[in-house]
Amino acid sequence: MARSLSLSSAARRPRVLERERLRHLAGFALTGVVAIPILGPLAFLAWKGLGPGVGEFLGRMSELGLLWIIARVCLLAVVTTALAIFWAVPLAWLTARTDLPGREMIHWLAPLPLAIPPYIGALVYQILLAPSGAFNHMVARMAGQPPSQVQVVNIYSLWGAAWVLSLFTYPYIYLLVRAALDRANPALEEVAHAAGMGRWGVARHVILPLLRPSLLAGSLMVFLYCWADFGVVSLLRVRTLTSVIYDYVQGTMDWVVPAGLSVVLVLMTIGLLLTQLRFLGRARYTQVTSRSRPPERIPLGAGARRLAYGFVALVMSCSFFLPVVVLILQASRLGVGELAAVLSLEMRVVVNSLWMAALGATLALLLALAVGWFQERRRRGWGASTLFQVGYAIPGTVLGLGLVGFFHTTLPWVYASPLVVALGYVVLFTTPAFQAVKAAIEQLSLSLEEAARALGRGSLRTFWEVTLPLIRPGLVGGWVLVFILSMRELAATLIVRPPGFDTLPVRIWIYTMDIGPEPRAAALALTLVALVAIPWLALMLWRPRAIAWSS
Repeated sequence: MARSLSLSSAARRPRVLERERLRHLAGFALTGVVAIPILGPLAFLAWKGLGPGVGEFLGRMSELGLLWIIARVCLLAVVTTALAIFWAVPLAWLTARTDLPGREMIHWLAPLPLAIPPYIGALVYQILLAPSGAFNHMVARMAGQPPSQVQVVNIYSLWGAAWVLSLFTYPYIYLLVRAALDRANPALEEVAHAAGMGRWGVARHVILPLLRPSLLAGSLMVFLYCWADFGVVSLLRVRTLTSVIYDYVQGTMDWVVPAGLSVVLVLMTIGLLLTQLRFLGRARYTQVTSRSRPPERIPLGAGARRLAYGFVALVMSCSFFLPVVVLILQASRLGVGELAAVLSLEMRVVVNSLWMAALGATLALLLALAVGWFQERRRRGWGASTLFQVGYAIPGTVLGLGLVGFFHTTLPWVYASPLVVALGYVVLFTTPAFQAVKAAIEQLSLSLEEAARALGRGSLRTFWEVTLPLIRPGLVGGWVLVFILSMRELAATLIVRPPGFDTLPVRIWIYTMDIGPEPRAAALALTLVALVAIPWLALMLWRPRAIAWSS
């Protein structure tokens, strides 16, 4: 009996080893598929930028004034992050900890600026605050002077770019800080009050340490966004690394400067990410109990309520309602017939945006699903998930330049087709899809799949009949998120698109840069905002049912 069991075990061992070998090969193949569109463009840029020699590269960077450009980008990111914190943290505190009437509605409205791409916000504030904009014209009329002699505000500056970027990126901080306030145990604050601390002491020694991880994470997201932004700084004429790279791409065939700057930008972005990991690693805390009740609402007096409503009205007006109203008024200058003609003429651009975003989201989701399943069920694919993070961190301008050079040299047929646009979206935005897929698979009990296989179903049938239906809400959420991000993407699309293939962000940017913030650009901007807002709002409304279904 024992002998027969040992023989049976020995007979099964080669099959087990063969399956392990196939899993290793599949994991390596998956990592290779992910690595080609990410590491290939970066290697091409390093070769072009540093190929002539480090000395020549440093000389060209010195002539360009690289240190001053980096200092300007850092200042822009710091000012933007500070302003975003100023908008986000009071909003989170008012909605989470006070008795402000209407706080649930405010909590629902606060993330809405994410539906407006920041470069569209820059278009709006060009209309309002440019030297010849509506505000300066209004002041000139009130003063009885010619508009050309009155310039109270000028949005074309670093400070104007920081203002615009902060208004449309503060929801990243708001959502994380509000979630941290909801999770915090109010017993900790009660103990601090009982120990004799006043309200400011509790805020400094209890609440702020609890919020620090979320506040740091959100702030670094905003900082990195500013570091890599192209649309706002180009429209508001702020010279940064991304705008310099694009200017060189458009104006010269010299690869040394744009490729070298791209390498510098990638290295500094990676440095910022490592700094983020270090700070977030230190900013951890553990609550002393896992059970908590809702915190007591802080009562606001009549005067405090008026200030709170004024602050909420300022933030929401500047970041959402005012941009939408301005775009509607600007687009209405066309008249109904002309507006319909513009939208009909640009319908091809709308279709390009929709099918490119849908293709990119689908490819990203399939890739994320393959890697997520291998990682969670086969303990393979860790290198691929790391590469996703690298791709997500690459600025769009850098990725676009690298993809153009890499595929033009290796696969010209890809370079000359819209497929390269979809590949750019996959590289940039697979990380959000992967996070959604991984979270969905982690919540699925392995015993359900094991029970299905015990009943005679194979691995593929188990996945199709058991795994896929249970993780479908997470897949839908990941697809919608990548679709929205791809619809908004400007920098990489502007560089990699084939001749004559425009998307909505590209056409808006072309109209605004060539002519200024004119009505056609406003009409297309409204179209883009609607196409982004509808799936985002649908996801927000569907999310509770999705969570209940998946659980």
